[in-house]
Amino acid sequence: MNSKITSAIAEVLSEVLETRVDDLRPDMRFDREFDLDSYMFVQFLLGLEDKVPGLRFDPESIGQAGFNTVEQLVLHITASVPSTEAADV
Repeated sequence: MNSKITSAIAEVLSEVLETRVDDLRPDMRFDREFDLDSYMFVQFLLGLEDKVPGLRFDPESIGQAGFNTVEQLVLHITASVPSTEAADV
């Protein structure tokens, strides 16, 4: 997994949950391990948009079903953001 993107995910997740998040694993689920409800998940994704240059989530498809694990989200971000911008995270 991309360590810079994973670090950004941990940082934003920590902000949303108001507790430090470390040691993310690819198989961790946002709904189970972090108990993110749909409102918190949207807050989390919006925070990621602010943190990761060039990242924008489609409001029509925003939701946990598409990328509910850390690995799915990292893959989505990697595919969505040009590699030069992802390197600047």
